[in-house]
Amino acid sequence: MEIGTKELEGLIRYAKAQCEAKCPQERNAEICIRLIELCKVVDVEPPLCYEETDGFSKGFFFAKIREIERRRNKPIEEFLLELKEGGPKTLEDEIDRIDGEFAVEALRAIDSRGAPERKQ
Repeated sequence: MEIGTKELEGLIRYAKAQCEAKCPQERNAEICIRLIELCKVVDVEPPLCYEETDGFSKGFFFAKIREIERRRNKPIEEFLLELKEGGPKTLEDEIDRIDGEFAVEALRAIDSRGAPERKQ
């Protein structure tokens, strides 16, 4: 079975809609990068997070980690480990956990894919 450009574009639009509906609860940085790359290939506007994260840039995710580290006064790994062991005590803890874990995951995914650096 051969998939044409129109079918591929439809699948990507569907995936993008699912992505936007389930984010941030079920996001996966590797999948985010792949979806963004596919959107560019078929000339479909990338998900909303693309603009919100400065083009899914390493600079954005480094800044997010630094912001959490500054607020928590500890390295991100230490903060995330504490939450994993003791659980969040406040809503802000949970938000920082979600954002921190995703930022770390995004940096790993960007590096592992060899994705070109986007605007910073």
